[in-house]
Amino acid sequence: MKECIKQLAEEIYPKLVKIRHDIHQHPEIRFQEERTAGVVESFLDKIGVRHSRCAGTGVVAVIGSGSSHIVGIRSELDALPMPDLSGLPYASVNENACHACGHDGHIVILLGAAWVLKKLDKDIKGTVKLIWQPAEEGGAGANKMIEGGVLDSPTPEAIFGMHGWPHLPLGKAAYRFGPSMASTDDFEIVAKGKGTHGAMPHGGIDPIAISSRIVEGIQMIRSRMINPVKPLVITVGTIHGGTAVNVIPDKVVMSGTIRCIDHETRALIPNLMERMIIDTAKASGGEAEFKITAGYPPVIDEKRSTVFAQETMTEILGPENVVEIEDPVMGGEDFAFYLEKIPGTFLRLGVGDRPSLHNSSYDFNDKSIPYGVRIMTGLAVKFTETGLPE
Repeated sequence: MKECIKQLAEEIYPKLVKIRHDIHQHPEIRFQEERTAGVVESFLDKIGVRHSRCAGTGVVAVIGSGSSHIVGIRSELDALPMPDLSGLPYASVNENACHACGHDGHIVILLGAAWVLKKLDKDIKGTVKLIWQPAEEGGAGANKMIEGGVLDSPTPEAIFGMHGWPHLPLGKAAYRFGPSMASTDDFEIVAKGKGTHGAMPHGGIDPIAISSRIVEGIQMIRSRMINPVKPLVITVGTIHGGTAVNVIPDKVVMSGTIRCIDHETRALIPNLMERMIIDTAKASGGEAEFKITAGYPPVIDEKRSTVFAQETMTEILGPENVVEIEDPVMGGEDFAFYLEKIPGTFLRLGVGDRPSLHNSSYDFNDKSIPYGVRIMTGLAVKFTETGLPE
């Protein structure tokens, strides 16, 4: 079976490259992926795989008999709202939209898996649910898919996702037990003072000075209020205040992001930040408002699913090509929403020496596609036979 999947992955490879280049050239951002979803649906129609829509632009396909174990495999559909500066012949023709995270590669890997699984349909003992999900980039598309019933009728016993990973060598894959990616909560701070002439600061209350103290103060949460072995990042990404060099404004607005990898730390941060921000402003004679917007939970890879994936990928690629990730990444992924509902794990696929993800010159490595197809197909086929290990 392993060699058969490998041969089939190589056979469909040229077709998948053409589809990826087309998708890369026509990227669509969150919840606008109508054309991209149409490409997926057209491919599935041609190979005779039944499918349906979910969450607007999401596509769900089902392959197999349903007589044994049920597994989900997932890809994202959306691009990023940023320019494509790659200079490639198939660079984006859509203004301010770019597949700079490699979702175009993930899409065709899952299409390739669908094609191979369809070829092996009679040999599949259970059911494979293939999920092409919209709006991973900031839209919580996974949550919308769950609300739309993607994990129902049938319900997968486990789900697997995979992301192309720059600087992990081509032909290699990686996994991690436990927390692997961070939660992604955003915040806004409004520091309020009293405007006055810049040459007469005693006549007002300076919100710029207050903001400086707030930025410095909230870093004490990381250094003095949280267990130092717990990863945490609090970043102020924007500061807006003032209109002229000789005017102290009435207010300053700041925003930023909070990243951590465990639910306990995540639950502590809002109250600690609010206290620090409100009291710092008050001590300076001003006021402050604090608002937090919950984002994605941390990605916490379930142990049995990760053991299953590690063993299966080792069978497919060989032990020398499967590595364990040492440290979690403080970037986020809405695959976390699936993992709050069912077991699963989020894997990495080597794409070699590429620009970093979310770089305007990033392009998924076509040569990694067959490896991805082999992994996702192999995981699905084996899971339908064995399910999760005890």
